[in-house]
Amino acid sequence: MTASVKRSVLPYVQAFFSEYLPMHRGLSPNTVKAYRDALKLFFAFTAAHNKHAAARLVLEEVTAKTVLAFLADTETRRGNRVVTRNLRLAAIKTFVTYLIAQDPLRAGEYHRVSTIPLKRAPRSVMGYLEVAEVKAILKAIDRNATSGERDYVLLSLLYNTGARVQEICDLRIDSLRLDAPAVVTIVGKGRKTRHVPLWPETAKLLRQFLARTTPVSTSSALFLNARGVPLGRFGIRHILQTRVREAAKDCPSLKDRRISPHTMRHTTAMHLLQAGVDLSVIKNWLGHVSLSTTHGYVEIDLAMKRKALGACRAQGKPTNLKSLLQRHRDVIQWLDSV
Repeated sequence: MTASVKRSVLPYVQAFFSEYLPMHRGLSPNTVKAYRDALKLFFAFTAAHNKHAAARLVLEEVTAKTVLAFLADTETRRGNRVVTRNLRLAAIKTFVTYLIAQDPLRAGEYHRVSTIPLKRAPRSVMGYLEVAEVKAILKAIDRNATSGERDYVLLSLLYNTGARVQEICDLRIDSLRLDAPAVVTIVGKGRKTRHVPLWPETAKLLRQFLARTTPVSTSSALFLNARGVPLGRFGIRHILQTRVREAAKDCPSLKDRRISPHTMRHTTAMHLLQAGVDLSVIKNWLGHVSLSTTHGYVEIDLAMKRKALGACRAQGKPTNLKSLLQRHRDVIQWLDSV
């Protein structure tokens, strides 16, 4: 009799988000928010599909059939791409994996949900900037303007590190070690920490930038907006796109380009690769979980198959990137062993 009593989804959802994801899985706040948004959509769809209020949702409604209907709705009615569909499915799979231990009597149904395959998505061409285009963007910045120096340092650091935009947002002053060999400590996905070498030019820019600011403490955010609030992802995206538009006046190849902070990440990877840096080093530099992700950059640059590896120059002095990396070989070797 007890087994037939239907149980509300709510307490399981609350425990999933308040305990399982942040405490047991150690996921970042941004990942937790992405899961939250996916499950909100799924539960709203399920409630509407079964014609009752969301407050009445029960575990028995979390079925493979409902999940498949939700995924179809995601692509057809909502018009989302396959990539978005797969992200929604990944969040639901994580939730049902949690439910297996909490509701073993329905483990079979949860297992059916977990075996729903991801849909193969067409791979778009990964965009990146040429060295001359990166230089044009930086050159177009008026460093004497109020926000000019900050933007110049921000984009230089973004290019040097190839960091994800949220990783740049999360940087604090004490994330930097500016004594030789200069290094920035980045906290990436899954709160994994990596140490990325700073080129001498970048370290000098950062020292000058910090000398002109009056931070409250070393734990203060590295980059602030005009109101003194830490820059967010959309703020950095806006800065980059504004600077690209300005640079496009003198660099026609930048016109009508959709360039995001992630484009800068691809740019760093491609330039390191073209400079002859080993793939395993690039993997650790960018914080890739799998080497197969890094291999994608090899496929992009088809020119590498018909010409010698190109050289990439760091911004500022005309220093060859390969020799720059050689001077910090101790840091690179350590990264390679991580």
